[in-house]
Amino acid sequence: MNDDRHDHDELLRHVREHSREQPRAALDARILAAAELAATRRQPPGFWQRLQDRVSAGSVRGRWSAAFGCLALLGLGLGLSLQTLDQPPARYDAPAAAMQRQAPMALQTPVSPAPMAEMADAPRVMARMAAKAAPPPADVLAALRKIAELRARGEAGQAQQRIEQLQGRYPMLDIEAELQRLPDD
Repeated sequence: MNDDRHDHDELLRHVREHSREQPRAALDARILAAAELAATRRQPPGFWQRLQDRVSAGSVRGRWSAAFGCLALLGLGLGLSLQTLDQPPARYDAPAAAMQRQAPMALQTPVSPAPMAEMADAPRVMARMAAKAAPPPADVLAALRKIAELRARGEAGQAQQRIEQLQGRYPMLDIEAELQRLPDD
């Protein structure tokens, strides 16, 4: 135990003697000159170098998980977009061709023009429904009575002119339906 204490004291004395020494001024100047030269030569890294530094900065596990995550996200996005292209629209007024694309080949039938004709007739149907809900204004009723009188007298040309004038003022009015609903006086 005495020997250990003696070795320890010698080590302490040696460190104290040599720890006060400083490097020479010439060595300091050379180190500072080399650092300044290295700082002026260094250029900022380009885009690819920064990207490579960022990708390789983490652990190997982190790099692979980021790459796999990007690949999985790309696959999910592509899969969802292709899947939604095959689904029919959820609207009832969708074209018949979009609805047929989903049907099996055995169930497909040629598209008939009937649904398109019904869609073209929709404004008139809506006008009829609106006309049933509310009676036409008094001036329209008077014009309709005049048209009915002209037809009853056999003056179809003048009646047609009045119909065209009335249709110009009220384009959504179904004149023939209103004429049939007109009360007999």
